[in-house]
Amino acid sequence: MGLIATVKRWRYVYGWRLRYWWLDTASGLHARLALSVIAGIAGVIWAVVLIVTPSAPSRANQPHHAIIWFVVWLIVALLVAVAAYMMMGHPKAPNAQQSDMPTTDDGQSVKHLFGTGWVDDSFLLAWKLVGRSPIKSKGGK
Repeated sequence: MGLIATVKRWRYVYGWRLRYWWLDTASGLHARLALSVIAGIAGVIWAVVLIVTPSAPSRANQPHHAIIWFVVWLIVALLVAVAAYMMMGHPKAPNAQQSDMPTTDDGQSVKHLFGTGWVDDSFLLAWKLVGRSPIKSKGGK
C-alpha cells in the first residue's frame, strides 16, 4: 500500500470518526458549545473594536467623518429607491374572464420538420394557468 492510499484511508476513516465525535457524542456537544461561546466573545470584542476605533483621534489630513458620508449616501439611495417605487405603476390582478389567454384548437398536433424549414402558421398546443390555487397549510391531512 502506497503513501497516497494510506493518507486517503486515514482521511476517510478519521474523517468519519471526527464527524461521529462532533455530532453524536456528549463531548462533541460540549466542544460545539465551547466553540460557539468563543465565537460569540470574539464577535463582541470585534464589535467593540469597530465602535471604539472611529471615536479615537485620527491623524492629521485624514477624513474623520467618512462613515457619516457613507450613511448620507445610503439614505439618499434609499430615498431614490422609495421614490422610484412610488412612481412605478402597479399592475392589477388579472381576472379569469378578462385575461388575454391564448386559445388552443382541439385535435391539432405538433408539426414535425426534418431539416431546415419555415412554419408560417404558429399555434399553441397547450395552456395552463398556474399560481391560482391557494397554498394548503395542513399538508393534505
